Amino acid sequence: KNMDQFFKKIRSKTSFLSPFKDFTLDEIPFEIRYDPLTGETGRIYDLPYQVPDRVDPRELVQRSREIFCPFCPDSLSQSTPLFPEELVKGGRIRTGKATLIPNLIPFDTYAGVAVMAPEHYLPMKELTPEMMSDAFSAAILFIREVARFDPEVLYSSINWNYMPQSGSSLVHPHIQVNCGCVPTNQQRRQIERCTRYYRDHGKEFWQEYMDEEQESGERYIGQRGATFWTMSYLPQVFLPDVWCIFKEHHSLTQLSEEDLGDFLHGLSRIIAYFDQERIPSFNASIFSVKDEEHFRINARICPRLLPRPIGNSDRAYLQVLHKESSTVRPPESCTQRVREFFNAQA
Repeated sequence: KNMDQFFKKIRSKTSFLSPFKDFTLDEIPFEIRYDPLTGETGRIYDLPYQVPDRVDPRELVQRSREIFCPFCPDSLSQSTPLFPEELVKGGRIRTGKATLIPNLIPFDTYAGVAVMAPEHYLPMKELTPEMMSDAFSAAILFIREVARFDPEVLYSSINWNYMPQSGSSLVHPHIQVNCGCVPTNQQRRQIERCTRYYRDHGKEFWQEYMDEEQESGERYIGQRGATFWTMSYLPQVFLPDVWCIFKEHHSLTQLSEEDLGDFLHGLSRIIAYFDQERIPSFNASIFSVKDEEHFRINARICPRLLPRPIGNSDRAYLQVLHKESSTVRPPESCTQRVREFFNAQA
């Protein structure tokens, strides 16, 4: 019963006379899938797509140094803003190697950028849990400071564009933290749907869903401490992405150092998998709500790339205007490889 409820799909196909088969009848099957939580639809293909060879990033990195980087140690203190003293004492949050400053393009009322480390460029293999820990700790500290300062704030997220293919305008590794009173569309859909699920079924969506994913095994990656990892049933992007759910927590302010460590371990393994697959870039978002017992913190980690040698974007009219995702590979085809990376000792 639940399987059908969570994993809804419509199988379809398109037919044509193929020039590659002497113009005889050929067909391409595809699926329209429904997101288990939000109900959004997307298209899933199984195409013989090959990720292009990785472009050597050295030229891009060099160019980015020449343009000017406000996050490098020489510029950071002079070229970046300070928070008002009553929000953040001293104007910036410093945690180990990381520095959290105001975001000059604020995506919400309270918007911070945590510069991960002094290094201008960190290749994926250097994004270890230890390397990422300071920036994520600073982001959580910022969310706590905002909660103390402004009790009206209900929604927060930690977000990452790694490298320009993901939309990042700076190479220097940094994560963005947003807090405010209006949820983003994705946060709102998640909150509404898991609240409605509880009302309709008398049970928490998250636990039921995790049980079903684990039982089906088709997309299940593994668990570590507070976190549960699975391939997304409905990927958000060109190649399959990964969904992490915190089994017990609804707000990032609740996380212990150990809980964060569990997440960063998993994240580093997913990044290692992307790296091995020649995927140059990714987006990640962690969604969090202040008081919402039916909600769970969850994170999406999405591979990003320029799919073909011409350097086209992986987002076109379908994604931008129709708000519909499309994926060239079924997530189930990646599960085994991702699972091997997740369970390997880093």
